[in-house]
Amino acid sequence: MHKHSVAHALQHGSMALCLSTLAWIACPAGAVQAAARAVAPAPIQSPHVSEAPVQPAGMAQPSAIQPAGSSVRPQPIKPAGTPGTAAPKLMEPDENDTDAERIRKLQSVASGNPKRGSAAERTAGRTAWLLGLLYLHGEHAPVDRTLARRWFERAKTLNEPLGNAGLAWCEIDGCNGPPAPAAARPYLSPLQKADSGLALYLEWRILERLAPVQGSNTGQPLHSDPDVQRMQLLRQAAQAGNASAFNELGLANVTASRYDLALQQFNTAAARSPAAASNARLLRLRMDQGESARGGSGSGGGGNGITATGNKSPEEWFAQARRYHRGDGVPSNYAEAIRLYQLAAAAGNPSARRMLELIYSRPAPGGSVNIAWMRQLASMDVTAEGAILNFSSPPTPQLFVRDVTPLYEFIPNEWRKDRSLGQR
Repeated sequence: MHKHSVAHALQHGSMALCLSTLAWIACPAGAVQAAARAVAPAPIQSPHVSEAPVQPAGMAQPSAIQPAGSSVRPQPIKPAGTPGTAAPKLMEPDENDTDAERIRKLQSVASGNPKRGSAAERTAGRTAWLLGLLYLHGEHAPVDRTLARRWFERAKTLNEPLGNAGLAWCEIDGCNGPPAPAAARPYLSPLQKADSGLALYLEWRILERLAPVQGSNTGQPLHSDPDVQRMQLLRQAAQAGNASAFNELGLANVTASRYDLALQQFNTAAARSPAAASNARLLRLRMDQGESARGGSGSGGGGNGITATGNKSPEEWFAQARRYHRGDGVPSNYAEAIRLYQLAAAAGNPSARRMLELIYSRPAPGGSVNIAWMRQLASMDVTAEGAILNFSSPPTPQLFVRDVTPLYEFIPNEWRKDRSLGQR
């Protein structure tokens, strides 16, 4: 019985082997090759190597606003290059609340006693910073620079790094006392990591406040080394993304008649700076007017349009000096105004000679140009020889402007009102 079962199994196995062999032989050659391809392993690929050259760590591509070959690289503050921590979510103003009620709600959040290092502390610190901004700019509350400084100090106490920006600005501009620009520097180092562009811009403002006015009797060249250093610092602030720095570069390029570059810089800052947005619109309008004026006349300087200018008469030099003195259609620039007055006076214009005599008749204590006296002279008529000084008509209301402060861009849009522009 056992032998019969084994024999039967061998018989079935032989038959299965034969059938399998016959099926393989009968299979078309193409099908066999297809099956082989289906199970063939994929060839080993060599690692992909990018053909782009490897950049050394930390080397950034040069920015478009960096002058090629510039050897002047003053770095009072180097951009940190690291973004600050994410800002906590602030409460939005309730449209049903009065301004006083909105301020009270913010004060309640900012005046608490949160745990050190907690999310509540971060929210309280950023709310105190917002309160300082609102009081500084008169948003939802009357302007109160003393209160603004107190809330900036509260923000700093709560480890909000931007509180240092508010305190620095209070020293630069004088919130509750005379300006002390040099006293702002200790606040810039802790601000650097939170917003390097703002720290660089505030350093530039400090240097601008401390620098003497050019064109006085010091014999200093118009484009001296300190000027180049300050401009380099302003470019660094713009490279770090500061909107006020871009607006300042645009104003400088308007003064230098580089209108296309100025328009580009105004547009770059327009989303965050209402002043830059206004300047971009005004410059575009002036450029369009200038194109129309050139189509009808080859001489520049007529009207308010920006046109190319050639050789000028003494009267035209004087008129141009008045524009820079008063900020009429161009950024106010006392150094450029004095230079143009000197050109007009040298060419024989008596009004320019009289203006220069008046400018230098009341020097500042250090012998430089008296800024307050320059402001008064900007609105006085000196064209009549021997006439009593009279206030002349104000300049056109369409002026290139700056934001009220460089901190205005940090006010959230929902907390802003229509008080964004100024002429500082």
